[in-house]
Amino acid sequence: MLDEILDVLIDEVAKLIPDVIWGAIFLLTGLLTAMLGVTTLLGVATLGWSPRFGGILTAVGALLVVGVLVSWYR
Repeated sequence: MLDEILDVLIDEVAKLIPDVIWGAIFLLTGLLTAMLGVTTLLGVATLGWSPRFGGILTAVGALLVVGVLVSWYR
C-alpha cells in the first residue's frame, strides 16, 4: 500500500519537471562527480579517499555526462 502511494507520488513529481531540467541536473551531477574523482585520483583532494575510489567516481561522472549528451543528441 505504501509503495503504491510513493510510486504515484514520485511519478507525478517526475511528470511536473521537464526532461531538460532532469538532463541539466544529471549533467551537473556528472561534472561534479568527475571533478571530485579526478582530484582524488591525482591526489590533489585532501578528503582521504583512495585512488581507486577516485577512479570509480571519475567513471560514474563520465557516464552521467555522456548519457545526458547522447540523450540530448537523439
